[in-house]
Amino acid sequence: MGEVVRVAKAMRARVEQVPGTQNVDVTWQVGKPEVQARVDRYRAADRGVSTYQVARALRTSLEGDTSAKYREGSEQYDIRVRLQETDRSSVSDVSGLLVAHNRGPVYVADVAKVSLTSGPTKIDRKNRQRMVAVVADLEKGYTLGNVVREIEAKIADVPMGDVSAYFGGESEMMREGFGSTMTALGLSVILIYILQAALFEGYLSPFIIMFSLPMALVGALLAIIIMGKTLSIITMIGIIMLMGLVGKNAILLVDYTNTLRSQGMGMREALLEAGPVRLRPILMTSLSLIFGLLPVALATAHGGEVRSPMAVAVIGGMALSTLLSLIIIPVLYTVFDGAATRFNDLLQRAIRRVLG
Repeated sequence: MGEVVRVAKAMRARVEQVPGTQNVDVTWQVGKPEVQARVDRYRAADRGVSTYQVARALRTSLEGDTSAKYREGSEQYDIRVRLQETDRSSVSDVSGLLVAHNRGPVYVADVAKVSLTSGPTKIDRKNRQRMVAVVADLEKGYTLGNVVREIEAKIADVPMGDVSAYFGGESEMMREGFGSTMTALGLSVILIYILQAALFEGYLSPFIIMFSLPMALVGALLAIIIMGKTLSIITMIGIIMLMGLVGKNAILLVDYTNTLRSQGMGMREALLEAGPVRLRPILMTSLSLIFGLLPVALATAHGGEVRSPMAVAVIGGMALSTLLSLIIIPVLYTVFDGAATRFNDLLQRAIRRVLG
């Protein structure tokens, strides 16, 4: 345990040098003096005494036994039987305690080493191993991820020996949370494409619509940087929600363009017609969402600072995606439609050559 405490104190000295940390401390504190009895299992086995018998004798003699009860009317009281204070106040008294055994008297000093030492105020464990934690608070104005990276760089050259170190607390929850949210983000993108492919009964239109998602992600990150917010779990939840919202602008444009083309209109004419017609519903839905989230982004309510980054991310992503979708989606529709037409022509020619 001494090696663990040494490494913990060395890490505390390094962590105190990292900007952004405050109240750095070690959870290990020296406790009150106590008498410890370390049982020698080989000597105890030679005398036919088990560790349980030694521990039971010490507990009964020092703490006492409450097997006996005193009853008075309907009340019942424990009768604690133990040695007197004068018979258990020193190390020699504890060493001379008798361990009951049928082969003859066996004393604690015969099977254990009794010493006066100091014990810990508490014992922490991680995966059933003793642990000493180095704790610190984050100063205002610093981000947790940046401070953790600086701490990792500071303690990288601390001689560890057989001691292993890991990061816990908020940093551990942040890593686990970001891993889960990134998985949820990837699954949401896949499910959006699958659903749109089923609705449009094709792969090309959903593929064009999916290009609105990167634009929304860029807008969300820019809004976070401009407003001075941090990329937290709450912000990631807003980005995941944003993935399901921004696609509606591209869906309105692409769906109406496909409808016009199915009525015999050319691709260019259909796009020029769909843009002005769908501009009004696109702006109405986008602006209603943006203005609806403004109070949350401004954190006007009590405790709104927690939800503010999420609203900022959604507003930024929705605003940039709305502006760029009206320009980029028609361009991508033209490019991919032309590429798909050329690919189908080449495929038909190849099939005719094979059959021909």
